[in-house]
Amino acid sequence: MAVVLITGCSSGIGKVSALAFARNGYHVFAGARNPDDCADLTPVAAQESLALEIVRLDVTDERAIHAAVARAIDVCGRIDVLVNNAGVAGIAALEEMPDAVIDRMMQVNFIAPVRLSRAVLPHMRAQGHGRIIMVSSLSALVGLPGEAIYSASKAALEAMAEGLRYEVDRFNISVSVIEPGLFNTAMQGKTVMNAVCPPASSYAPLLKHLQQGVASSTGRGDDPLRVAELLVRIAGEEKPAFRYPAGDQAGSVTETISGLDPAARERFIRAVNDTGWWSAGKRNMGSE
Repeated sequence: MAVVLITGCSSGIGKVSALAFARNGYHVFAGARNPDDCADLTPVAAQESLALEIVRLDVTDERAIHAAVARAIDVCGRIDVLVNNAGVAGIAALEEMPDAVIDRMMQVNFIAPVRLSRAVLPHMRAQGHGRIIMVSSLSALVGLPGEAIYSASKAALEAMAEGLRYEVDRFNISVSVIEPGLFNTAMQGKTVMNAVCPPASSYAPLLKHLQQGVASSTGRGDDPLRVAELLVRIAGEEKPAFRYPAGDQAGSVTETISGLDPAARERFIRAVNDTGWWSAGKRNMGSE
């Protein structure tokens, strides 16, 4: 039975993926900062006789990372697949984003996958194979207003993953990234809650507009099961590719921007983010 360690299983893509892997015959270690948030996985696993164990895993705590990896090794003797899924997002103007928010976003979205990958690699090398899959974002390809640090964290994740891929392929270890677009998860609501807009902010109209856009997407988007199924497919492929768009939006956007020259790309991005009124120094006419 192949073994997978997944981070960020308290909700959304992580929780759905834990079940998807287990239902496809994997022994799953479902990591969550607060295991109570995914306690509902346990009765499902028991009812369906799935090999699924919840492990306490705060990805910003290096001791917790090594403890989770050690648990999987102690129980199963190996880790075949690591899915770096945990992530955080928020909206703020770069000028006004607090250092603590920047640090947390980079810690969770970039540093944590680095540490987790380093923790599992010795075991994967020793066993002669392994798969590391990074859950990135469409935002890694396009920097949008209010998301500069989030985009940067995901772009850094992808650059790291690409370099790592060439370091470890001789050991029969593959590294891939997936780039989800809009999915129907709790991430939208958390993004709005994590928004930063100080009183009397010069960016207030822009940030209000961006918050409204994210809020309006709540409950919309693709089913996260599609991402889970993609992750399971990548884990089982003989020679997985490096980059995979995930979902209809991601597929459409990546296909579109790949064929655009720089000027056309900028026009497309400006149209997508719907903030031309802000760049022009005007009020948001669409909200009147």
